[in-house]
Amino acid sequence: MGLTTQTGQYPQTPAGPEAINLGLGQPSPSLLPLALVHDAAAARLGAGADPLVLQYGAIAGPESVREALGGVLSRRYRFGVRAAELLVTGGISSSLAFASQLFARPGQAVVCGDPTYFLAKGIFESQGLPVVGVPVDDGGMQVELLERRLEAGLRPAFVYCMPSFHNPTGVCLEPGRARRLVELAERHAFVVIADEPYVMLHFGEAPPPCMMTYDEGRGRVLSLGSFSKILGPGLRLGWVHASEALVERFSQHGALRSGGGLNPVVASIVEGVIESGGLDRNIEHLRATLGGRARVLWKALRECLPEQAVAEPQGGYFVWVPLPAGVDANELLARAETRGVRFTPGTRCAVERDLRSFVRLSFAFYDPPELELGVERLAAALREGSSSP
Repeated sequence: MGLTTQTGQYPQTPAGPEAINLGLGQPSPSLLPLALVHDAAAARLGAGADPLVLQYGAIAGPESVREALGGVLSRRYRFGVRAAELLVTGGISSSLAFASQLFARPGQAVVCGDPTYFLAKGIFESQGLPVVGVPVDDGGMQVELLERRLEAGLRPAFVYCMPSFHNPTGVCLEPGRARRLVELAERHAFVVIADEPYVMLHFGEAPPPCMMTYDEGRGRVLSLGSFSKILGPGLRLGWVHASEALVERFSQHGALRSGGGLNPVVASIVEGVIESGGLDRNIEHLRATLGGRARVLWKALRECLPEQAVAEPQGGYFVWVPLPAGVDANELLARAETRGVRFTPGTRCAVERDLRSFVRLSFAFYDPPELELGVERLAAALREGSSSP
């Protein structure tokens, strides 16, 4: 069987045929809709196009782009989103860097769920912001533990969370906890930065509520979205969804004041994708494909590792797998690589907790037969370790 690969000058993370890398949290090449983007680009940049698309862009992004995006979000979130509550960005990673500069001072602590998206932690630390972890369980961030730490004197600049299909655990933040988190933000004067790239990639009938559902006019939630997971990471395009006051505050960042709106050419192309109906069709295709891959990976884990309690994924990209007692994920990874499989060890996602007994697996990159083979190889590496003297 030929494995799914990606090589050449473009990918950030190459994937060769030597291993099934279940650590890859990115779409497979087959899920990148090049023809859809090509057709929109030809239409938006062809004869009769406005040359001002190449000019410094409006800081919040063209109003027509934000109107089109607001329509998509209103349908997909099942929650009304207005253009005035949106600002076009270069994607979530750059938005996190901007937010770290706007809503915190160097040396101020920020709170993350523990485990967390490991590269977000690096963004905060690169801005001189120490990171404090609050444990995540099956209901998301344990907001009651955060409340105790706030009562004990913790004063974060902001709280960073992934409320929908959390990376790495795949869980969703319970509504009661989400509501309480926003109440605490208002009481203790911090912002909740919600990293929400997976809301629309739900496998059930209805999506989880977006974090802005719980803001209720307080102006405490800054929700970050991205086209990376619903269209293509190479577009480097995303959005901020927040109250008008927070959008205005975000728009005051010096890079936006100097350079204007981010990626106006790509934003115009994506507007064309939306207007053609292509984005909605692509999201439905992704939901069906990823949902099928997720079920295959989960069933393979149940068959090959029946003793491990693994929650069935309901959306997003990831499965969080507890290892047998005494197994260290980093040691397991070394054995697994010799068998042609890789994964993300839990320690990489840790803030303060000891998570060496967990691994994160992604079902986004490989086809079902490859996912099954990857789990078989992982199970073999586990058996090898248990049989060692």
